[in-house]
Amino acid sequence: MPPPFGWLDEDALMDVLKRIGRNRVWRRRGARSIAGMLAFLHKTCRLELDMHPDARAILEGDEGVLAGYWHGRIPFMPLLWWNILKAVGKDPTTPGYALASPHRDGSIMAEALDLLGSKPIMGASRKRGTDAFRDIRRVAKEGGCIAISADGGEAPRQRVQRGLMLLARHTGRAVVPVTGSCRWGRQLGTWDRLLVPLPWTRGVLMVGAPIRVPKNVGRDGLVQSEQRLEDALNALTAEADRRCGRIPTLPAERPQPEVLLANKR
Repeated sequence: MPPPFGWLDEDALMDVLKRIGRNRVWRRRGARSIAGMLAFLHKTCRLELDMHPDARAILEGDEGVLAGYWHGRIPFMPLLWWNILKAVGKDPTTPGYALASPHRDGSIMAEALDLLGSKPIMGASRKRGTDAFRDIRRVAKEGGCIAISADGGEAPRQRVQRGLMLLARHTGRAVVPVTGSCRWGRQLGTWDRLLVPLPWTRGVLMVGAPIRVPKNVGRDGLVQSEQRLEDALNALTAEADRRCGRIPTLPAERPQPEVLLANKR
């Protein structure tokens, strides 16, 4: 029997988030609320961790890693990191890193992650991209774990955007697909179909097999590695949903070439 959270209205929630994003004071309060919610979920939820042996071997060592996830599963990422640290026997205060957008919604999440002990790396596809790229290379080579949304911060949903596998090539670090799902939660009608777990839910956190990109790989090889990650992450997320009794979230249709061309103008 699910907990009594049917009162959570999606339209009202999205309206509140938009209002919060316009005011710096309320953004800080929103970040504290998100951080408090995630900490509460960590204490109340029963989440099973399923980790591929090769990924476990990497995470148990000092090698840096890039964790690719779908934007719609971002609430699970702090929960996943805490569970990984416990599973591999590392210091629970070990910080994780996450690429965050400097836009209003991204800055709220970045502040929330900072309050939880994670370290946001600010960047976006068009702003601060170069600085973020350098920071990610440095952190990865120093042995840090960096979570990056594989489908970026905008549509299409669950389609790998360029950048993550390029980082894997330049850093020499593996990309590990990660995801999560829950039995009790609300899936919003946002572009990414954001899944918000509810307190006391049961769920699963999954870490897939690592994917490595050779440094001498060409453009075609990069495209193949992106497709490999996309297929792996979609399969992993679908499996997580099925284990929780949810209908798997399907990826969005790919935009037509003329649409992409129009967006670039």
